[in-house]
Amino acid sequence: MPLIEVSHLAKNFGSFNAVKDVSFHVNEGDVFGFLGPNGAGKSTTIRCLLSLIKPSAGNISFFGQSLSDHRSSVLSKVGCIIEKPDFYKYASAQRNLEIFGRISGKTIDRKQIEAMLEFVGLKGREKDKVAGFSHGMKQRLGIAQTLLHDPEIIILDEPTTGLDPQGIIDVRNLILRLRDEHKKTVLLSSHQLSEIEIIANRMVIINQGKTIVEGDVQALLEKQSLTLEVEVSNPEALHALFLAEFPSLKFEALYGNNFLIEMESDIRSRLIERMVSAGCGVRSMIPKRSLEDFFIKMVGA
Repeated sequence: MPLIEVSHLAKNFGSFNAVKDVSFHVNEGDVFGFLGPNGAGKSTTIRCLLSLIKPSAGNISFFGQSLSDHRSSVLSKVGCIIEKPDFYKYASAQRNLEIFGRISGKTIDRKQIEAMLEFVGLKGREKDKVAGFSHGMKQRLGIAQTLLHDPEIIILDEPTTGLDPQGIIDVRNLILRLRDEHKKTVLLSSHQLSEIEIIANRMVIINQGKTIVEGDVQALLEKQSLTLEVEVSNPEALHALFLAEFPSLKFEALYGNNFLIEMESDIRSRLIERMVSAGCGVRSMIPKRSLEDFFIKMVGA
């Protein structure tokens, strides 16, 4: 049974259809990538998931229970960060978590708060005012906040926005630890496609308010054409080989003795064998199949 199931979700703001027909499901243990270009309806969908706004049509269920019928009970098992977390700037990290712990309705002692701060890499900064925290530190404190009531599902909306490369890596590692060490299910909306490719096992892409594709990340990537960047020492032999034996493959010169080869199915083994026997002098062969390419193909951007 999926932990989250969204079926034919729609949300209208007057005559504007922000979300038209979005469907997907998130399984237990997933790091689920929620992708789409700006204006696709991602944030609106997430706000519907969290019951911050009411859908115009469609159904949302958590743990097999309808969100509309069991709002309090299902959302008590969900933690979230919407874009960037907000805190009492002139209170310490520890004090902020104490306040939000009370709001969550659960009794949380100081040792639990210290453990959460250590988990997100803020040990030693417990007494420091949040006003002095960097953006990355606030994001990590936000993740600690989502864990206060020990949710089963964590929803993160653009958690790496505005972070430097090290900050992005820190958040990535935290998400993986949430899944591996704390057995959390994570729904992650992000524009960082390379990060989704690294950490997500399943994903959905939406565009213009509609679901375009959903499935296993690697399985979806393997369905697209494979592009190879090849470097050879004998480009003339390579040209002759392609004209004679591989006329249907897309073949493009890059620079020097480097070429791009695009194929619908993976025939690398045969290609390497023929290139070697034809005396092409293969120096390198780098496969280029990325989530970014797949995303652009799906949304036509």
